[in-house]
Amino acid sequence: MADIKMNTPKGTAVFPSLARPDTKFDELGMYKADLSVPLQEAKDLIGKLTEVFKRHTGKAPNANENTMWYKQTDKDTGEETGNVVFKIRVKNRMTKSGQLWDRKPVLFDAALKPIQVNPWGGTEMIVSMSVYCWNAGGKMGVSLQPQAIQIINLVEGGTSSHGFEVTEGFDGSTVAAFEDDVIVPTSDDLADF
Repeated sequence: MADIKMNTPKGTAVFPSLARPDTKFDELGMYKADLSVPLQEAKDLIGKLTEVFKRHTGKAPNANENTMWYKQTDKDTGEETGNVVFKIRVKNRMTKSGQLWDRKPVLFDAALKPIQVNPWGGTEMIVSMSVYCWNAGGKMGVSLQPQAIQIINLVEGGTSSHGFEVTEGFDGSTVAAFEDDVIVPTSDDLADF
């Protein structure tokens, strides 16, 4: 069965890895665009994906075979949140010639301009994905692989506030940049110590 292209509804990123691949469990890396969507808004896509799964495997996906989505639960209470998380992931591969096939999805802003950002969890986005039907070792299934991401509202990290909150006071943007004149002592300079 040929790959099918679909778009998700707008949702919230869950532990994404889109600027660079996650290498925790795969040394070549995996790009992740897992997306939390309210169940009511996810039903249409769930229906389409269920039909693809049925055509490919001959049966409906059960909880053990479903690699496409899961019901989200609150990490503190264990209660269902009313959202579904679509598992949208793709691993990098090596080509037959030994070159890395970097499968990084293309990122766009809301106005569809290509961008280079590092989205964090909480980013609102829409994912264009390949619905990949696979057979492996006698098992059959369907996986969702990100192709492109439209960022609607970006949450980007990189620096920590260490728990501080903004307050009135010193504003470092008004200070000239610190010129760092590095002086490297010689062994003669250190002889007195």
